[in-house]
Amino acid sequence: MLFILLLLQLASLLPLGLFCPSGCVCVLEGGAKCTGAITDIPPVDASHTFLLRLNDTSIKVLKAQSLQHLTLLLRFSITHSSLDTIHPKAFYGASQLRSIMLSHNALSVLPPEVFSRLGNLEQLRLEGNQLASLSADIFQGLVNLTELNLSKNQIAKLDANVFQGMISLSELNLSGNQLRKLPQTLFHNLVQLKSLILYSNQLETLEKGSFDHLPKLLVLMLNKNQIREIPPQLFWRIPSLLTLTLSNNQLQYLPVESFYFLPSITKLTLYNNPLISLPEQLMGHMPRLQELYLYNTNLSTVPWNLFANMTGLRALNFHYNEKLSSLPRNLFCCQPNLQKLSLKYNSLQHLHPDQFSQLVSLKILLLNDNALQSLSARIFRNLPYLAKLELSHNNLSYLPGDVFEGANSLQSVTLGHNHWDCVCSIMDFVEWIKKNQRVVTDLDDVLCDGPYRLQNHKLVSLTYDSLQCGITMASTRHEFVTTASVIRSKTTAPPRPRQSPNTSTTTSSQAKHTTISTMSASTPSSASSFSPHSSPETSPSTPLTEEPFYVVVNAFYDTVVFDSCPNIVHSNRYKGWVYLWTVPATGLYGGLLLALHIVLIATGVILIVASAYVLYRLNKVVWELGRAVTRNHTIIVKRLPSFKGKR
Repeated sequence: MLFILLLLQLASLLPLGLFCPSGCVCVLEGGAKCTGAITDIPPVDASHTFLLRLNDTSIKVLKAQSLQHLTLLLRFSITHSSLDTIHPKAFYGASQLRSIMLSHNALSVLPPEVFSRLGNLEQLRLEGNQLASLSADIFQGLVNLTELNLSKNQIAKLDANVFQGMISLSELNLSGNQLRKLPQTLFHNLVQLKSLILYSNQLETLEKGSFDHLPKLLVLMLNKNQIREIPPQLFWRIPSLLTLTLSNNQLQYLPVESFYFLPSITKLTLYNNPLISLPEQLMGHMPRLQELYLYNTNLSTVPWNLFANMTGLRALNFHYNEKLSSLPRNLFCCQPNLQKLSLKYNSLQHLHPDQFSQLVSLKILLLNDNALQSLSARIFRNLPYLAKLELSHNNLSYLPGDVFEGANSLQSVTLGHNHWDCVCSIMDFVEWIKKNQRVVTDLDDVLCDGPYRLQNHKLVSLTYDSLQCGITMASTRHEFVTTASVIRSKTTAPPRPRQSPNTSTTTSSQAKHTTISTMSASTPSSASSFSPHSSPETSPSTPLTEEPFYVVVNAFYDTVVFDSCPNIVHSNRYKGWVYLWTVPATGLYGGLLLALHIVLIATGVILIVASAYVLYRLNKVVWELGRAVTRNHTIIVKRLPSFKGKR
């Protein structure tokens, strides 16, 4: 019984096995795939073959009526073969064909009207051949064709009527050719066209009105050409457009209102263009735009309202602009849905404290490889979802200790390769790093740039003692308080502008190396703790009281600047070090010391006057003795007692 069932199963497969030629694989669904040393259409079973694929064969010529006997054939392809000639009547008798793929062969010429009898054809792929030109009637009769792929050929010119009768065409791929110019009316009859791909050609300009009759166009790809200018209102008549790529061209300027009336667009690329400036009226209402690529340009700044109409933006790639040094304050005013903002590899030096305050959904912020010198303490305050932040490779020397206070979702921060100035004012930020070592992903690269003795030290290893921040002791509230602040002048650093002593606020740009000591005597016999300020941009400006009491010392080589500090009692310089001893400006002890100082000065003055008088009298006596010796030539000893009597 089992043997009979096996015979029946083999019998059902017998027709297929008998009519599958050598070098082919045939399947029950009606497909045949052939490869190898085949030089002609193989004799497959016409009653079972709906799909015939010939790949990597030796077929060079497609003969006349080669497919006529395959009455059920719907899909036919010869790919990656040696095919270089097609007979003008090759497809006669095969009007039922729905798809023809002749990709990646050696075709250089197509006979006129070779496809004219294929009224049911829906797909025609000719990419990867050597076609240099197309006759005006090559596609005549293909009224049902929806996909035409002519990419990766050598086509340099197209007749204005070549696509005239293709009223059903929805996808047209002309990329990778040598087209320099497109006739203005080339696409005017393609009313159903949804995808037009023209990238990787040599287009230098586009005619006004080229896309005016494409109401259903969704994708327009013009990137990787040589386009130097575009006419005004070029894209105004394609309101359904979703994707527009203009990247990798030679655009230096864009006409005013170029991207108006594109309410459906979701992706726009402008990168790799030598753009010098952008007009203020450039972008129209784009509520659905999610991706914008504007990088590798010559822009030094942009209009403040450039992104204002992009309320649905999710990703903004605004990086690799080497000349971009500043951003308008309200540039990111209207992107509540923005999740990724890339500003890396620009030349940004400063950012407004409220630069990102409206980006409430931001998750990724890339600021690495710029020239940022400082950041405000509130710059990240309104970014509750910020998870990734890159600040490496900038010129940062200081950050406030609470700069990340509002970024509660932070998971990754890079801070390496900056110019961290390891003085006492940085300790608040160091404390944050110590508490968030897992967040700082490049911890080993976060190193001191100065002072010289701490160069290449890790910030995470710094302590108040290693920075010589001058923690002091106080026994009682009104007791004697002394602070010794030692500041080393950098002799190897580049020259900095000098600043004379004053009582005004010293900014971080004027005084980079700052030592701030805070002394408090709130309890008897207790050690006061050192508390540097959170920001280098401000210094204490409140009047001095007994507690707390601040000393701010800024060193500029051999110049010492005091802001709101007590009286200097004594200072000395020895081998490049400056030693300062200070006492409170008020209090009993300060008054006693001041009185003692005055007494000492007065005593010194009296002693100096007395010494001068004695020297005067002695000089007079010597002069009188000299006269007497000259007159008498003898020394009279008896006169000495009378001299003593006079004194």
